[in-house]
Amino acid sequence: MQRNRLVHRVLTLALAGLLVAPVLSCNGTEEGGDGGPPKSDGPSTTPDLPPLPPGLVTHKNAGESAEADFSGGTEEYLVVPYSVSDVAASAIDFEIKIQSGGGGADGGIGTSYHKLRWDTRPLKLRNPGLWAYWQRRLAVERWQRGLAERAARAKMRAPGADLDKTLAACTLSSECGATEVCHEGQCAATVKIKTGEFSSTAEINAEVKKKGTLAAILVDSGDTVDQANIDAMLEKFESLIHPCDVGLYDDPPLKDGEKTLSSDRNGDGIVWLVFTSKVAEQNAVGFFVATDFDDTNAKSNKTDILYIDAGITELEKAYSTMAHEFQHLLNFGSKVYKPTVAGGQGSLEALWLDEGQAHFAEDACGWGGENVTLLDQEVFTAFSDGSLLVLDKADDSAAMRGRAFTFVRWLFEKQGGISYESDGKITDKGGAALLKSFHKTTKLGIEAVNEAYADGFKKAFEGWITAVALDGRGVQGAAALEFADLVKHPVTGNDTGVVIRGTRKDESSADVNLQGPLEEELSGDKQDTIPNASAKFFLLKGQTGKVTVTVTTQEADFRFALIKIK
Repeated sequence: MQRNRLVHRVLTLALAGLLVAPVLSCNGTEEGGDGGPPKSDGPSTTPDLPPLPPGLVTHKNAGESAEADFSGGTEEYLVVPYSVSDVAASAIDFEIKIQSGGGGADGGIGTSYHKLRWDTRPLKLRNPGLWAYWQRRLAVERWQRGLAERAARAKMRAPGADLDKTLAACTLSSECGATEVCHEGQCAATVKIKTGEFSSTAEINAEVKKKGTLAAILVDSGDTVDQANIDAMLEKFESLIHPCDVGLYDDPPLKDGEKTLSSDRNGDGIVWLVFTSKVAEQNAVGFFVATDFDDTNAKSNKTDILYIDAGITELEKAYSTMAHEFQHLLNFGSKVYKPTVAGGQGSLEALWLDEGQAHFAEDACGWGGENVTLLDQEVFTAFSDGSLLVLDKADDSAAMRGRAFTFVRWLFEKQGGISYESDGKITDKGGAALLKSFHKTTKLGIEAVNEAYADGFKKAFEGWITAVALDGRGVQGAAALEFADLVKHPVTGNDTGVVIRGTRKDESSADVNLQGPLEEELSGDKQDTIPNASAKFFLLKGQTGKVTVTVTTQEADFRFALIKIK
């Protein structure tokens, strides 16, 4: 389903991609633009977007009231209570009160409602295969996060700090042969790789099969990978994935004035892509192991490595995985390794923001189909069941990742996004500058957003929830508050972006009809709960005249939106 956002698209293109929309304040008045370039890039420029239709969106603090006008007889509104608290709470109680001018809502005051659109059974019952896949995937992600947390506490040294330079024959892998890498100062065609962190086998011999200017592919000597697949994966990593992720997130020098980059743990100038069937012991397609940055761990390779299952036959899934995991590697290099080598102590990014950026990388690099399935099967059926701000790996979930992906995407678009060249290279319009600032700052999670986004996390959360509520409904005048139109990646041919309501292709190129978060229809007053940093969507329709909506709670940082959708 093609969404008609011509005005929004023309304005965006005419203003070099800068998307800045007015947002209503808590008292329902306009407050100016939603940001602009990050603070470090100087003052923002706010385009003259069309004014929002009156009464379209009103945000109020808990305890205040908003008025819905049903005088036309066919109007529909969403009532969206949301918490912007950063204090973890599994159950924030709230109450919605609906009152007409005559003293009560026309439908009668009650608590009955019906759920729209969705089969609300748990995923385990709706789609056992997908449920099992995500149990395996999340187990791998929790394991990876645990290794990263441990490595982040370690003291690390610069590449080659323990190398006898007088005996070294090479520093960079580019100084070695076509099927050699520079390993511990020597050119080598076969390298011992420690695999004890993820395999029952302590180490493997990995043979250098092909080397480019940005990466080398090494294959476990016990495995066979088709040369055509080796060629394709190295080409895609060097031409698309590496430049895309670095363009979005940066890869700063490890030390000022030096050429070695923060991601380059062994200082040889390239990333090692190690293909081994030992990866399958973790039921994974691939991963980044932060232990490899740790000097103090006997299982460390002291080398920047992405591990890929040698048995992978679905190359598109391998590409998506590499884009995701390379973001984790870049993030760790910038936020943990670089400051630690400088004598400080690096900090691992908040789980929700780290994973939101990793899933975003899949999409922006041209392989975002799995995120479509994530939204359809996990997020929209249970949008209000969990917090955006997940910090503990034990609480990691597919739904959190989908929410975090759309939040990162919204921020990225509000700062201007990017444009693609015909070869897939990106030109920053402000969105990449925001993402780079997340990697560069020592602040984490909410505080990183507060530093990079001029209006701060709470205002960003408000705008994101508004976009989720409105996107794809075709509400006249609302385009500036929705997600931007999809952009087709010039090389992969896949769409990039977010669709809340509409059609988008999943990882198998099948069309998925996305219908947005589950809504509950109000027939009167309603008592309910949500976690912190979440929202719930209620449909209010069938009323007459002027209706007053009030949301009350005992919790701080609680608000609600009244959004006219028809």
